[in-house]
Amino acid sequence: MHALTSFEPPFLIAGSCALEDEATAREIAQRLKAIKETLGIPVVFKGSYKKANRTREKSYHGLGLKKGLELLALVRREYGLPVTSDVHEVAEVEQAAGVLDVIQIPSLLCKNTDLLHAIGDTGKTVNIKKGQFVTAEDVGFSIEKIASRGNTHIWVTERGTLFGYGEIIVDFRSIGTLKKFGFPVIFDTTHSVRHTARRSEAPNGGTPECISLLTRCAAAAGADGMFAETHPSPKAALCDSIVSYPLSDLMNLVRSFKEIHGFVKRMG
Repeated sequence: MHALTSFEPPFLIAGSCALEDEATAREIAQRLKAIKETLGIPVVFKGSYKKANRTREKSYHGLGLKKGLELLALVRREYGLPVTSDVHEVAEVEQAAGVLDVIQIPSLLCKNTDLLHAIGDTGKTVNIKKGQFVTAEDVGFSIEKIASRGNTHIWVTERGTLFGYGEIIVDFRSIGTLKKFGFPVIFDTTHSVRHTARRSEAPNGGTPECISLLTRCAAAAGADGMFAETHPSPKAALCDSIVSYPLSDLMNLVRSFKEIHGFVKRMG
């Protein structure tokens, strides 16, 4: 089981919040492959086989471990894209690591020592989603837990910080703080506009109109990659529909991130 070590910034992680069905996964994978080839950047297909931290009992929780991993393996095999998913439980780590190229630590579990150790032990690249309830400095402790297992293939994703009653605010200084740990830093363009105290499907459950603005700001602040939940028909998405970015518009969003990232790099 090898880590994903060949990625150079800027890069993209994108896909639906939770895997829905084969047709949707194929449509997203085809578009991501086109973005990879057109823009010449590395791309990871993201689709969670299970969402264990959904707020409501009746919310869509995904396909489950077996069907979800089978679909991710299909995407990996037929479209040539590395794949990632949230992993919530220690008991699932070994089986998930057999398919995933990047194992994502959900933001609400970013301090779970047993899970961090188990995922670190796989040797796979680990993407730590910074909890919306921790500081950028505190992410260093999560990094330590993975590195203690001899695994230094680590990415960190900034997704904003809770401010007041469920409002997510992005302090772009945190990207600079996270980069000091010496690992790639990714900006989550879609979760950062959620309002966590409101229903995800409600009109006031997020501010998707801010996604493009925050994406450009993140590139200017030095983010190495961008993360986006995307869907062919955002309003019909079974998970996080209010902030899912239209798949048809994703190419232009990624292009703007790449161009600003390149400008910042040239400026030193």
